[in-house]
Amino acid sequence: MNEAASSPVRAEIDWWASGKRAGRLRVPLSRNDSGWGTVAIPAVVIANGTGPTMLFTAGNHGDEYEGQVALLRLAQTLDPAQVAGRVIILPAMHFPAARAGTRLSPLDGKDFNRCFPGNPRGSFAEVLAHYVDTHLLPMCDAQMDLHSGGTGMEMVPSAVGHVIDDAGYMERSLAMADAFNAPITLLLEEVNAGPTLLAAAERRGVVALSSELGGAGRLSREALAITEAGVRNVLRHLGILEGKPVTGAHGRSRRMTVPDLAHYVFAPADGIWEAADPLGASVRAGAVAGRLHAIEEPLRPAEVLTYGAEGLLWCTRAPGRCREGDPVAVVARDMP
Repeated sequence: MNEAASSPVRAEIDWWASGKRAGRLRVPLSRNDSGWGTVAIPAVVIANGTGPTMLFTAGNHGDEYEGQVALLRLAQTLDPAQVAGRVIILPAMHFPAARAGTRLSPLDGKDFNRCFPGNPRGSFAEVLAHYVDTHLLPMCDAQMDLHSGGTGMEMVPSAVGHVIDDAGYMERSLAMADAFNAPITLLLEEVNAGPTLLAAAERRGVVALSSELGGAGRLSREALAITEAGVRNVLRHLGILEGKPVTGAHGRSRRMTVPDLAHYVFAPADGIWEAADPLGASVRAGAVAGRLHAIEEPLRPAEVLTYGAEGLLWCTRAPGRCREGDPVAVVARDMP
């Protein structure tokens, strides 16, 4: 039995027929009151003629909203007659978390984006990750997973990739990121990147990107506009839509990198975070990044934290309260 056939997930949608179709992926979920229960994941396919297949996903984390809304609008407005190839859209891929507005699954407590390549006999998130990895990714020429900072962080809107040893793959990935045309194209050293959907696509040779498009627990109008324009730009870049990618008001995407964890500022203890700089500020190594206030010891002065690198303040902690080990700031620098 091949790896795709081993999945218990069933698709109530024809991935191969022409036109626009909406359907569901049925993921088994046995409960006390429903032994044959399922969770239905919404999916849309828009196909016409011959051409590449593009997979767009959002709602990997349920509290990240720009991608979900942008893909809903793309699914509603994209005319099959405009398409040369196929566009697969999962606007709320981790549907239980998207419906709950949470990062982690309310069903098994897992971070879906740390479950790849998945397990067909595992928990809900692992079973769904296995289906995406073994069934959907092999259909695709390109894939983009739309993220934002969620409840915990806020980022300068960016297309995000990893550094890959394969120079040809890296060139194709960066070209797609340039086409997406967020203000920043970022190569990111993530905390625990290996089990992500982006890494799964890279392992299969599918040209892939992630993104960070706002956050702070809200739907940013500016980031939503960048996302909506970006997904259509990617389709133009691939030749699925006619025309060339359109440059936004910010001009060409600025290529940057977060090459290592020295560019992160981590909270050394629980506390209330007071940032010294606004998102997008230029910062210097050794400069004050902010102060951590300890309510447990009212006479103790706040602990001053400093930046470990110079560059652009790309990511900041969104809630005031943080825990030991939380990143409270991430600095990006221009790519050499």
